[in-house]
Amino acid sequence: MAKKLLVPVLPSDRFYDAVVAAGDIVASEGGLVTFLFTEVRPPSDAYSDDEDGRPSELDVAVDSGERDARDLEAWRQAQISALDDARQILYERGVGDDRIDYQFADFADHESAAQAIADEAAAGAYDLVVLAKGYFEDEVSEEGSPPAEITDTIQKELGDDGVRVIVT
Repeated sequence: MAKKLLVPVLPSDRFYDAVVAAGDIVASEGGLVTFLFTEVRPPSDAYSDDEDGRPSELDVAVDSGERDARDLEAWRQAQISALDDARQILYERGVGDDRIDYQFADFADHESAAQAIADEAAAGAYDLVVLAKGYFEDEVSEEGSPPAEITDTIQKELGDDGVRVIVT
């Protein structure tokens, strides 16, 4: 049976472990891999091009939605383009572009990355949320959400719906 897998794009040296696991599952069982970005991040050159030279104000403008829609779309595309290595891993497993998708959580509507991930998992009717073990080992915090909060929030809100979290 085809699976819908959600792979949050979280900062970890072992993020690609989650991509490998997701690719192996979709290659053997069919389905779709969706990469979820929990926030829109400006590219590094946006900070140097910022007129007032204050990076924190640029981040606030992004979070509050005060940036031009064209800027935000360009930044989203830059984040998607930055996943070239992840796409290559999926291609090597026979997972083509037709089985790869990208979503951006509307972080302004969520109090944490954990809640944004859980909400997307529920809204998209995903079967699995795939996280890298390195994320837990390094105790990386994404937008104020430590690793345990992400798994706890997903299990608490979606455990009865059959959504499972796998850590690779």
